[in-house]
Amino acid sequence: MLQFPGYNKDTPGGTGADLEALKASALPIVLYGDGWYAPYVRRFLAREGLKPAACFTDAGFTSSGEALSFAEVSARFEKFNVVIAFANAALAREKLSRLGGGQAGVYFFDVMGPLLGNTMDAAYVERHRAGFAAAHALLSDEVSRRTFEAFISAKLTGEAGPLAAVACKEQYFVRGIMDLREDEVFVDGGAYTGDTLLTFARITGGRYARCRAFEPEPANAGKLREAVARRRLENVEISVKGLWSRPATLPFAVIEGSSASAFSGCGRELAEVDTVDNAAPDATFIKLDVEGAELEALKGASATIKRNRPKLAVCVYHRPSDLFEIPLFIDSLGAGYRFWLRQHQPVACETVLYAVPGPGRG
Repeated sequence: MLQFPGYNKDTPGGTGADLEALKASALPIVLYGDGWYAPYVRRFLAREGLKPAACFTDAGFTSSGEALSFAEVSARFEKFNVVIAFANAALAREKLSRLGGGQAGVYFFDVMGPLLGNTMDAAYVERHRAGFAAAHALLSDEVSRRTFEAFISAKLTGEAGPLAAVACKEQYFVRGIMDLREDEVFVDGGAYTGDTLLTFARITGGRYARCRAFEPEPANAGKLREAVARRRLENVEISVKGLWSRPATLPFAVIEGSSASAFSGCGRELAEVDTVDNAAPDATFIKLDVEGAELEALKGASATIKRNRPKLAVCVYHRPSDLFEIPLFIDSLGAGYRFWLRQHQPVACETVLYAVPGPGRG
């Protein structure tokens, strides 16, 4: 039976105690950090009715231009609460411990789950215990199993430490798992402005058959085109479409306070979607980071998966059920995949399932 640190069926989920303590304090809130994670922290706090009074960064770090130094914050406020606004909480706490000053309390919130709607409590895990256990049993190595357990533990306790302990780099192209060929047909689902596509081109040295990039947000797709032209990449086709289980036109929305966009019944825009089976039936490598549409996109790639057995790199952190439903769906197609799980940030995002065709499980 699946077990993991921090879990029992009576464990409450989330970071409610810290959040309530922060709300109850009359002291100003100061953010520490102003990089990629900070806008998400700001959005989370705003949703809770909290507004930072200032922000500071370490010397030499780039920011939005509004950040102060710690000395300036200490001169402005005699006492203040610090909310860590970069993802590596352990490193942040270590640095803060050396600063002293007017810090009254130090708080860290793993905000990705609440903002994405991916929260779970012990009752949810109990209801879906069979699914979680079946997915856990599919994993091919101990690192994957620890990552799976750390993700659930972080969700239940609100502590990101377990995720930070297993976080690694090389997202989507993990050496020893995702070995690339010179005739690769790469499908980039959720291509954004080209970060993953450019990494693929760099790693392969431009030796691939072709790339099909899907990005439904027009502004992002425009930047993607510019990046491809600037790097003079060849054999790249860009579609201003999303990936789904069937061709359609769906409501679409940019997620407030972030660079992400998603298909949503609340969306004010419309976006075209297609299937991998229609648009890229020759795929040999499919990457999906499509803001919660991963399972639908996989359904639309079923024939390609059964026929070609492409390598799969699929994000599984957008919805609570992704962690078990996605590996179980891929396994149900009977294409003989092995599975790995890796965490690529020290907070509850960028959790990726890797599925590679091969012999039985290790």
